Amino acid sequence: MRGRFFTVLVTLAVVFPLGVVAAPEPVAIPAAHAPQAADVVTYKAGYRYPQAGWIVVHFEGEPYERGYQHGRLLAQEIAAHIRMLATERSVPAPADGWQSARQLTNAMFLRTIDHEFLEEMKGIADGATDAGASYDQRDIDLLDIATLNCWMEIECLDAALDATPTGLEGKQFPRDGRPKAPAPKAVPPQRCSAFIATKPATADGQIVFGHITMAGLTSGPFVNIWLDVVPKKGHRFVMQGFPGAVWSSQDYYINAAGILLCETTIDQTPFDIRGESLVSRCRRAIQYANSIEDVVRILTEKNNGLYSNQWLIGDLKTNEIAMFELGTKTHRLWRSSRDEWFEDTPGFYWGCNNAKDTAVRMEAQPADATNVLEGRVWEADNRDKAWMAFYKQHKGKIDAATARKALTDPALALNHSLDAKYSTAHYAKQLATFAMYGPPTGKEWKPTPEQLRRHPEIQTLKPYPWTVLTTQPPPRKK
Repeated sequence: MRGRFFTVLVTLAVVFPLGVVAAPEPVAIPAAHAPQAADVVTYKAGYRYPQAGWIVVHFEGEPYERGYQHGRLLAQEIAAHIRMLATERSVPAPADGWQSARQLTNAMFLRTIDHEFLEEMKGIADGATDAGASYDQRDIDLLDIATLNCWMEIECLDAALDATPTGLEGKQFPRDGRPKAPAPKAVPPQRCSAFIATKPATADGQIVFGHITMAGLTSGPFVNIWLDVVPKKGHRFVMQGFPGAVWSSQDYYINAAGILLCETTIDQTPFDIRGESLVSRCRRAIQYANSIEDVVRILTEKNNGLYSNQWLIGDLKTNEIAMFELGTKTHRLWRSSRDEWFEDTPGFYWGCNNAKDTAVRMEAQPADATNVLEGRVWEADNRDKAWMAFYKQHKGKIDAATARKALTDPALALNHSLDAKYSTAHYAKQLATFAMYGPPTGKEWKPTPEQLRRHPEIQTLKPYPWTVLTTQPPPRKK
């Protein structure tokens, strides 16, 4: 027993050092989280437990096997997530709204998803159903889980179709009737702030990266899932996700090959119906990529254009970072190894929904735009200015402390922020990340009476304390 206790202490000392390098604003390293055995729920090789507002979930094995563990462990959350999205689709008729989303998924996305991940989704559906979950008095099925995973692409469709030509652009059609107001255009929401840094911007010359999720309060109860996935093939990885997720969709990942990946959305580019769902491409990238080249290649191949993003990528093996803007037919890659920086920020890339490349920006213009120069040139918005000010103040000193400072700054963590996560090279090599669930500025986010009426699943989002999410297995019930 004494030897075993000493081994545990040594393991924790490696993952959670007793001290940190002195810094102007040192970050207190939380003690290793040790959930009570009574809080741990297991199913075969899988388990779940609560941690500071997060639900940590582990599953492993072949696609259907790991999916079934996932479904069994998160059954009630999966059913609640479906109910919430159904009310988002249609408040007066949620079941009809959900059926329309299922139809879109079936028609446009289902058959573009890699069979490995479809098998995992099938396992999630069967596991959730066998654990008692249902929707509209029926079993949860594959199409329900696929719809949960394709939701971000469904939400992007209107903006993508605005940017997709019909063939009538530029033609004039004389008419006698009096013109009425044009149909409203999709307004892109502000989603996420993120950064990645390496030498010469960081204090120890190693990678630091961080990300804030921004979304509506209806997402609040469901994007607190921290998934630890050990597939039979490919790399072990961790990600922020949602109940039923085979990919993050909030897009914060670390894999065992040393690849770091996160993103912020940019203005939506056209939809290519012949392309492959991002669900499949992004999951394949984090499970199988060994390098920045792998990530870029997998995200670009067979790209359907939906959920256009600016990806921040790191490789712990080479200490290299990259910024990759991906439209539909256009894309742009900046790499630290080529000394390619934006706005004179060596060692630092950031994202805040404002595409930097002119070609990518132009591809997102409405297909019927009359002013082709509109939005062509990048201009710093308020968050861009905040990121550049952060870099100027902390260049050469960016570390865990300054990462936390940035991610809790109201200029970057806007009022609709749901969380904050960051990691350093030391922690990321252990698949560990610092994380806070709830508004990063520390203020509660309460639903309005109208939101409470429309969405029965909605709840107040409260800030939780910072913690360190790890892959350390919890104690098992006897």
